[in-house]
Amino acid sequence: MNYKYILDTSPRKYKCKGCNKSTLVKFINTETGELLSSEFGRCDRESNCGFFKRPKTNLTSDFQYQYEPPKPISYHHYDRVTESGINYKNNNFVLFITNLFGKESAQKAVKKYLIGTSKYWKGATVFWQIDDNQKVRHGKIMLYNSDNGKRKKDEVGKAFISSVRCILKLKDFNLKQCLFGLHLVNEIDTKIIGLVESEKTAIMLSMFKPDYTWLATGSKGGLKYEFLKPIRDYKIICFPDKSEYNDWSFKATELNSLGFNVRVNDYIENTPCKAGTDLADIIAEQKQLNLLESNVAPVKVNSDILLNKDFILNKMTFKNPNLLKLIDTFGLRGEIQTWQESEGKTEIDNSVDFDF
Repeated sequence: MNYKYILDTSPRKYKCKGCNKSTLVKFINTETGELLSSEFGRCDRESNCGFFKRPKTNLTSDFQYQYEPPKPISYHHYDRVTESGINYKNNNFVLFITNLFGKESAQKAVKKYLIGTSKYWKGATVFWQIDDNQKVRHGKIMLYNSDNGKRKKDEVGKAFISSVRCILKLKDFNLKQCLFGLHLVNEIDTKIIGLVESEKTAIMLSMFKPDYTWLATGSKGGLKYEFLKPIRDYKIICFPDKSEYNDWSFKATELNSLGFNVRVNDYIENTPCKAGTDLADIIAEQKQLNLLESNVAPVKVNSDILLNKDFILNKMTFKNPNLLKLIDTFGLRGEIQTWQESEGKTEIDNSVDFDF
C-alpha cells in the first residue's frame, strides 16, 4: 500500500498534545518530505499517554505495486561476543546480580547468556541477540546502576542505551532482531519457555526459576509471530510488565490461532505495583529486603537447629504482600527452606573476579 503520510522514522521528537512531553513522533508527507503539525502523530509513551491521531487522507491515487526482494540479514562476527566477555569487575549489571544471587550463580548466568561488557560507557553491559542458528544478530548496550539494578539515565531523564551496530557506525547493516536467549533452545530438554520483555528480567528469572528456559522479547512490541516462530513447538508462558497484560493477551490469542501454545500470566497485573513493573523488580526488592531472611536466628527444636520456615515466610510477606502470590505463581513454597539454607552459606564477593 502506498501511503501519502507515514510516521517520521528519524529520531526527532516533538511536544505531545496529550502529555505535554517531548515524545511525539510526527507524520511526514511522502510526496513533499514535509512534517505535519503536532496535531497529528503518535506519542512514544504508549502505556502512560496513548495519543495517536492520523491525518484523514492517507492514500495516494497513483498507487503502483513493485516487488522488492528482502535484503539479506546482517550478522556480527562471533569474535565480537568473545571479545566482550571480559572486565566483569566494571560491568554494573553483573555486579548487581552477583550481590543478589552470589558469585557462582552470576557466573553461570554470564556464561549461559553470553553477557558482555562494553567500554562505551563505564560499567555498561552488552546483551547479545544470538539466534537458533548461533548467528549474532544484534548487540544491545545498556547501562545499569550496580546498587539497585535500575537503568541509569542522564540529566534529562534519557536512559543510556545504544547498540554495537550504532557504535561501530555500520550504516549498511540490515538489522533483523530475534528473541534474546534464542540460542538456548537447541540446548534444552524442557519444553516450557518463560517469556518476558527485558533481557535483565530473563537473566534474573533464570536464576530464580531455573527449570524454565527464559527468553526476552527486548521490547513490549516483541510478542509477535516473526520473533516466536523458532519456538512454535514449545509451551510458552508470558509474564508481561504491569499494564501490558491486555495487549499481550490479545497477541497471544492471535498466535494461538496460528498453532502456538501461548499462555499469559496475570500475576503482576493483579498487584498494586506501578505501570512498567516487571518480575525482576519484585525479585530484586525482595532480595534486597533480605527475601529469605538469612539473618533470622534459628529456632531450636529437640536440641537440633532448624529453620523456622513459617516465621520467615510470614515476615517476608508482611514486608511485601505481593511475595506470597509470587511464591504461589512459581510453586516455590517447598523450595523456600532449601534456598534459605544455601543463601545462608553464600558469601557475597564484590570483586567478581571470574575465571572463565
